[in-house]
Amino acid sequence: MRPSGPRLWQTYALTVVALVALPLTASGLAQLLLIQRETRVAVQAVQALEAAKASAKIERFISQTAALLRTTLSLQDSRHLGNADADIQYELYRLMKAERAIQTLYWIDPHGQERVRISRMAPDRIGGGEDRSQSPEFLHARADAPWFGPVTFAVNLPRVVIARRGRLPESGVLAAEVELSELRDIIHETRFGSDGVAYVVDGQGRLLAHPDFLRVLTLTDWATRPPVRTAGRGGLIEFETPEGPMVARVAELSVPGWRLITEQPRAEAYAPVRRALATALLILVLAVLAGSGVGIVLARRVVRPIQQLAEGADRIGEGQLDHRIELARSDELGQLADRFNQMAERLGDSLRLLETRVAERTQDLAKANALLQARREEAEQASQAKTRFLASASHDLRQPLHTISLLVGVLRRQEVTPQVGQLVGHIQSSISAMEALFVGLLDISRLDAGMSRPVLGDHALAELLHRVAASHAPEAEHKRLRLTVVPSRCAVRTDAVLLERVLANLVSNAIRYTERGRVLVGCRRRPGAIELQVWDTGIGIAPAQLPHVFDEFFQVGNPERDRSKGLGLGLAIVKRTLDLLGHPHVLRSAPGRGSRFSILLPAAEALPVAAPLPPALASGRRIAGAFIAVIDDEADTRRAMQALCHSWGAHVLIAESTRQCLALLDEHLRYPDLILCDYRLGGSHDGLGAVQRIRARIGHAVPAIIITGDIGAADLRRVADAGLPLLHKPVGTDRLLAAIEAALNDPPTGGGATGQNGADCDHEDPAGR
Repeated sequence: MRPSGPRLWQTYALTVVALVALPLTASGLAQLLLIQRETRVAVQAVQALEAAKASAKIERFISQTAALLRTTLSLQDSRHLGNADADIQYELYRLMKAERAIQTLYWIDPHGQERVRISRMAPDRIGGGEDRSQSPEFLHARADAPWFGPVTFAVNLPRVVIARRGRLPESGVLAAEVELSELRDIIHETRFGSDGVAYVVDGQGRLLAHPDFLRVLTLTDWATRPPVRTAGRGGLIEFETPEGPMVARVAELSVPGWRLITEQPRAEAYAPVRRALATALLILVLAVLAGSGVGIVLARRVVRPIQQLAEGADRIGEGQLDHRIELARSDELGQLADRFNQMAERLGDSLRLLETRVAERTQDLAKANALLQARREEAEQASQAKTRFLASASHDLRQPLHTISLLVGVLRRQEVTPQVGQLVGHIQSSISAMEALFVGLLDISRLDAGMSRPVLGDHALAELLHRVAASHAPEAEHKRLRLTVVPSRCAVRTDAVLLERVLANLVSNAIRYTERGRVLVGCRRRPGAIELQVWDTGIGIAPAQLPHVFDEFFQVGNPERDRSKGLGLGLAIVKRTLDLLGHPHVLRSAPGRGSRFSILLPAAEALPVAAPLPPALASGRRIAGAFIAVIDDEADTRRAMQALCHSWGAHVLIAESTRQCLALLDEHLRYPDLILCDYRLGGSHDGLGAVQRIRARIGHAVPAIIITGDIGAADLRRVADAGLPLLHKPVGTDRLLAAIEAALNDPPTGGGATGQNGADCDHEDPAGR
C-alpha cells in the first residue's frame, strides 16, 4: 500500500525546490508588476502627448476662425464699416479669402434680419431681409466668446456654424459655416506606433474626422463605442472590438461636446511589457527547473533504498506475489527486503490454492444460475400466456353469457308457469356461478393493473367479524361445522372493504376444506398491532405445496377440478390484496391437522367511525319514461337490452355502431337521457370514442355507462382513466337497473367523467348482482 502522504524523496525534493523557487518567483512577480505598471504609464503618456499635439492644432484652427470673426466685428464696433451693406459685403469677402475653411458668411443686424450673405457654392444675397431673430446663432451668440452650433453634414462633409456678437448692440451678429475637412489633415498627421489612430467625435457621437475618410463620408455613428460612451472618465480605456482588444484615451476640446480620442491595439501598446514578461518568465522557469533538478537528484540518492523497499512492498500488497525486492545491502534494510520476499512466496502458494477452489465453486454456481434463469423465464412466459388467454377467453365467454343474463332478467319479469319459473331460476343459478368465476378473474386483473386503491381508515373489527360470520354461517351449518367468531373490541387501520373480502375468502376456503370439526376466527394483541387469525381443522397442506397455494388456479386435493371446491383464485386474490394493503401475513399448516392463516394489522390511532348505511336498492321508478340509446355490435345483446329496458318502461334506441346511432338520433325529436355502450365495437372503434362523438353532436355531457367483457389490465386502466361508470359482463338485471338509476340521478361531473355510483368498483359483489 502506498502512503497517503508524500513519499520521503518527494519531501526532500520539494524542500529544495521551495528554497530555490520561492525567492526567484517572488522577485520575478515583483519585477513583472513593476514592468506592467511602468508600461501602462508609458502608453498613457504616449497617447496623451499625441492627443495634446493634435488638440493644439485643432484648437489653433478653431481659434483662428473665431479670431477672424472677432476682427471683422471689431471694425463694425469702431464704426469703420458704416451701415452700408456693400461695405460689410466687401469685408466678408476679405474674411472668406483669409480662411479657406469658411464656406458661408452672413451678418445679422441688431433686429434679427439677415442683411448680407456670401457663399462659395451659392449666389450672394444683399439686403435679403430674412428673419433670423429666432435662430440659435442670433439668440446664443456672445461678444466675449464664440458660439458653436451643432455639426451638420453637407455632401457627407461635416460643417459647424461659428457665431459671434459685436460688443455694441448695433454691431449685430456675424456667423460663419466652417467646413471641418482640415481636421482630417490634422488627424492624419497624428500617428503613434504602427496601428495607433486618432479621431474626433461631436457631442452626439458622430465621427467628424478620421484617418480613414470613408468612415466620415458614410456618416459613421460611434455613440456606442466604449471610448465615446465613457468619455470624461480619464486615464486609459480598454475595450474589445471586432478587430481585437484596444486601449484608448479621451481628450476634451474647447468646442462643447467635441472630443479627441486616441486608440491603439492593446497588443501593440503592451508589446514591451509582454517581451519583459516573456524574458522574466523564461528566467524564472529555467531557475526553477535547475533547482528542481538538483533537489530531485539529491533526494533520490538519499532515499533510493527506502524507495525500492516501499515500491516492492506496494507491488506485493497489490497482488504481484511473484515480485521480489532486489536490494543488495547487508544492513537492516536488506534483511527487511528478504523477509518481504519470503512472505510473498508463501502468499503466492496460498493464493494459487484458493483460486483453484474458487474456480471450481464458481463453475458450479454458474451452471446452477443458468438453469434457474431458464426455469424462471419459462415460468414468466407461461404466466404471460395464461393472462393473455384468460383475457381473450373471458371476453368471448362473457358476451353470450351477458345476453343470456339479460334475457333471463326479461323472463323473470314475465308471467310464466311454475315449471318455467323453476327453469328460469336454475338458469339464473348457473349464470351466477359463471359470474363468480368472472369476478375472480376480474379481481386478479384489477390487482395486476394497479386499479385497486385502498382507502385507509380506523375501523372496529367487531362489525366486520359479525358480517363475515353471518354471511358464512349457513354454509358452515350445511356441512355441520362449528363456525366460531371470538368477539373483539379491537380497532385497526386498514381498508375495511378490502379486508372484509380477504377475511371472507379465508373463511370460505377454511369451510370448503374442512369436513369435520370447526373454523375459528379471532384476534390477538401484539405490540402496536392486532393479529387477525383464521383456524380450521381441515385436511391441511403439505410443506411442498405451501409455496404454491397463492398461485392462480392452484388447489389442494382437487386434480379433477371439481367446481364445488372452488376455482383456485381465492388465496391468489388474498395475497395480492394484502400486499396492496401492506399487511404482513403468515400461513402455517400440517397435513391432517388443519391450517392457520394470520394477518398482522396496524392498531388504530383514533376511535373508529361508524360505517355508513348501505344504499337502498333500485326501485325502477326513475327509469320509467327515460330515453336510452343502446350501442352494441351484437344483435342478440341489443334485442335483449331493448326488451329489458322496455320492461322497465323506458324508450330505447338500439344501434350497432356510432354512425348508425347518430343517424337514428337525427330522426328523433329528443336527445337520449342515457347512453349504454359496449366497450368493444366493430372495427377499430370502441365505446369511449362513441360516447365522445355523441356528446359532441348533442352539445352537452349526456350520462353514459360503459359495459365491457374485457379483463385485460391495459383495457381496464384505459376505461378507468376515462372516468365513465363501468359494468362488467355478465351484468345482472338488478345491478344494471341500479347503475342506470344512479347515472340518471347524478349528472356527469366533467367532460366524460362521472361518479362511480352504480358502476362496478374495486368492491364488487362476488355474485355480480
